[in-house]
Amino acid sequence: MLDHFLNYLLLIVIVIDVLGAIVYFALGALKKKKHGPIPIDLKGPTLWQRLFARRQQQTVNASDKDFTQLHRVLYGFQDGLA
Repeated sequence: MLDHFLNYLLLIVIVIDVLGAIVYFALGALKKKKHGPIPIDLKGPTLWQRLFARRQQQTVNASDKDFTQLHRVLYGFQDGLA
């Protein structure tokens, strides 16, 4: 008797699962028909423009003090390695 009850319960669960899948796909198809394609709003530069804009050289004026500090740091590394 328990076997029959569990068997019927399993059949009910399977039927509900199959009906749920059918309803899911049917509602999905209806939703796609109601809405047209979503327009893409392009604002600002494109990806390629942003990528290649970064390759432009950016120059900064350096003073003699900056070059002196750079010289000291580089030769400091040289002395530390020797």
